Amino acid sequence: MTNKPVSIDKPVSPVVYRDRAFISRVLVIRGGRTLHVSAHHVAAQDTEAQAFLDKHPDLERLPE
Repeated sequence: MTNKPVSIDKPVSPVVYRDRAFISRVLVIRGGRTLHVSAHHVAAQDTEAQAFLDKHPDLERLPE
């Protein structure tokens, strides 16, 4: 039996983005997961969400 390395997503600090187009909406990412924009803001809790939001043309990452 061989041991395969397991990739563990390191915890990241939440990152907040500003939605320049909408006050509120729901963004759907891979696998049907949703991110909710409220009052022009949405938070990314992990690297998958951050990667999605970084590429979105309506969103800008706010300084930490």
